[in-house]
Amino acid sequence: MVASAALIASAVLLAVSPGLEQTYVSAAVFFGLVGVVAVSLTYKLAHGASGSIAHLPFLSALLVAPGFTTVLAIAAAILVGELLVGRERLKLVFNVSQHAFASSLAALVFLGLGGQPLDWQDLRSNLVPFTLSFATLLAANSCLVSGVVAVSQRRRFSAVWQQNTLNTIVYDFFSFPAVFFFAFVYVRFGLIWAAGLAVPLLGLRQLYKTNWQLEKVNEELLQLMVAAIEARDPYTSGHSQRVAEYSRIVSRAAGFKTRATDRIFTAALLHDVGKIHEEFAPILRNPGRLTEAEYAIMKTHCEKGATLVGKVSQFHDLIPAILGHHEAWDGSGYPRGLAGENIPVWARVISLADTIDAMTTDRPYRKALSAAEVRSEIRTFSGRQFDPRLARELSSDKFWQLMERAICAHTVVLPAIPATSRALPRIPRQHPVATEILSFNSAKT
Repeated sequence: MVASAALIASAVLLAVSPGLEQTYVSAAVFFGLVGVVAVSLTYKLAHGASGSIAHLPFLSALLVAPGFTTVLAIAAAILVGELLVGRERLKLVFNVSQHAFASSLAALVFLGLGGQPLDWQDLRSNLVPFTLSFATLLAANSCLVSGVVAVSQRRRFSAVWQQNTLNTIVYDFFSFPAVFFFAFVYVRFGLIWAAGLAVPLLGLRQLYKTNWQLEKVNEELLQLMVAAIEARDPYTSGHSQRVAEYSRIVSRAAGFKTRATDRIFTAALLHDVGKIHEEFAPILRNPGRLTEAEYAIMKTHCEKGATLVGKVSQFHDLIPAILGHHEAWDGSGYPRGLAGENIPVWARVISLADTIDAMTTDRPYRKALSAAEVRSEIRTFSGRQFDPRLARELSSDKFWQLMERAICAHTVVLPAIPATSRALPRIPRQHPVATEILSFNSAKT
């Protein structure tokens, strides 16, 4: 379908603006070659998408030579670049087709609005046509890629589009002056100067790509470490990943900005890292609730985790959240018995997310609570176990819908308790969910 759309759009552009003049051909070849290098520096994003700055030389080419020859050069550049990175045949065809379609559409919008090949002495006349052409190409590319990913992964288009586009859209639009300037340099000063400008642009992109890849590797190493810790206990497998995801939602309810939310996510991922110590292994492998002695040992994992995290300089800001994620609003938590606003706010977020996962996961001695029951418990223990403001905001209709969807997506059914399992000791606290929150959850998850 995308290939057919690309052929139709290209045919229309061929009829409107063949672009066979020498100036068009020269510009198409130059920007196409820069595009090949840009495509070869493409890097993978989440959920099957990828990041590239190939749109910079391609849009500059459309501004300088808005015709079929340019679109043909763009398609050829994508083809060569995809072959260089060893792309699968089906993805290769799609990528070539979607770029040809988006470029043809952008060129038609540019020409339809009265745009003319760039004249360095008259830049203003092309500003509006080129702005809309720029937006058209970005929108067409993002919608086509997100649509294919959504269909192949059976996910909602809007969710995929947000994940793959919202984080980069600001940078894409900030690149608008660079596109215009790149085209201006080519027209005003010639090919050599334009080539000189391309080198730092591509170099900066390569630096950004390397930095992004390092961040991705660090995140994956953290998840691997957490998974290795949780592999000791089938009843907490995946717990930290779920708590980290729930923490994002609680953070949004709390009104935190993206940077703080990301740091809370990392702290939540590492909140149980102290359990890597061997003394916790026998306790984690045993089913059932904890004895008083085991509970006393498990209560030390917050301090041990904070000590481990403190050995990484980039994680120093996470220490209070990891140390205090089992503190309670009324002062009944541990390790320091902090109360109210004295508890670090990131720790309050993780505490709430941690308890939600405990209550929505089957245990050997009780079934998971439903999302509606969890919502009720959060309201009940607001001001006692939980920060009342966080509990109120999260349990509101606006944010609880997000949490309920996340809970349903991560419903965990654990194996039945063995007939030979040890008897469950009596733990202080009368309310069953209070027992879950203040004892078992505090220690074993």
